[in-house]
Amino acid sequence: MKQNLTVRSVLALALAAGLAASTAAIAKPVAPAAKEAVKAETKTLSVGDKAPGIRVAKFVKGSPVTSFEKGKVYVVEFWATWCGPCKTSIPHLTELQKKHKDSVTMIGVSVWEQDQAAVQPFVDKMGDKMDYRVAIDDVSGSSKGFMAENWMTAAKQGGIPSAFIVDGTGTIAWIGHPMGMDKPLQQIIDGKYDTKAAAIEAKAESEKEAKAEKEMEANQEAFTSLNKAVRRKNFDEALKIIADLNTKAPSMKVQLESMKTQIQGMQFKELLVGEKKDTAAAYKLATELSDGPMKDDAMGLNTIAWTILDEDGVEKRDLDMALKLAQRAVELSKGASGMILDTLGRAYFEKGDLVKAVETQEKAVKHAEDDDTKEQLSEALAKYKKALADKK
Repeated sequence: MKQNLTVRSVLALALAAGLAASTAAIAKPVAPAAKEAVKAETKTLSVGDKAPGIRVAKFVKGSPVTSFEKGKVYVVEFWATWCGPCKTSIPHLTELQKKHKDSVTMIGVSVWEQDQAAVQPFVDKMGDKMDYRVAIDDVSGSSKGFMAENWMTAAKQGGIPSAFIVDGTGTIAWIGHPMGMDKPLQQIIDGKYDTKAAAIEAKAESEKEAKAEKEMEANQEAFTSLNKAVRRKNFDEALKIIADLNTKAPSMKVQLESMKTQIQGMQFKELLVGEKKDTAAAYKLATELSDGPMKDDAMGLNTIAWTILDEDGVEKRDLDMALKLAQRAVELSKGASGMILDTLGRAYFEKGDLVKAVETQEKAVKHAEDDDTKEQLSEALAKYKKALADKK
């Protein structure tokens, strides 16, 4: 999944509108605002630049890495114990490390922790699901941390998880969400990645974002109105404001389209179970979203499917639609998300396909993001197994 927008810009827009993020790229928790500033070793960091140094408090898992060896590829990924999306991406990083064990060194760096003492227990609890090198940022000079400042802040990455791929020359070749780095990582390993072209593209994206941020500042009043409309659940008004902003802020077209999709997702739920319930309109909107702006959005599709399957007050559950959306979400997430697999398992169960429900739920438990989630998914698995046994 290509990340067309930097997280900082999208998060700023989402927060301005009071919206909940629906995609992996948008769902990154932002850095705590109260962190103390510290002078960065690198003023700015982008694709094509030499990677900053590694300075951490300690490695809590795996052998320490103090520098980037020539000819070797590294992934430096930033996460935190309190970050939900980080927990989702951790098993995927483990899969990538196993797949590329002879060619890639994966380093997960814990940043922005409220209590660094929580890191070791977290890593121990994750066990084999977090099977790569893990370090804790060095905050001896400031509460923000050396790695957070010289990598994340310098690269204008305001949210986690975020990953940096360092190629064999010690150059930053790629920056983005770890769930989207499979393809560029493989290309870098194979020597088929054009870092210079990627740097040019990254610079163009940065300039585009700068324009978008200026346009956002110039239209703060409209964003305030948008926020109010969303809070009042006046989604038609909110969508009209988005349409008007498309004219006033052309550089924000992609961001606004993302916000529009989020609002339409909220509108779907309101139409399905809200005060002004209109089931036919809800499913019409769901079809438009799944065939259009959400067709490649695993979390968005999963949310709609789960709403159909589980939300109280649904007068007619379109199980065929829920199953189709859940299958697509699993495909997009490459079967690596326990929560998304859980939705598909539930869809099979409600459809009466108990064999597939059990098979899918077993995979969901295997890929559960944490122990609490695993316990919940295991309860559903037990229910499906009992139903299958009773049927026999």
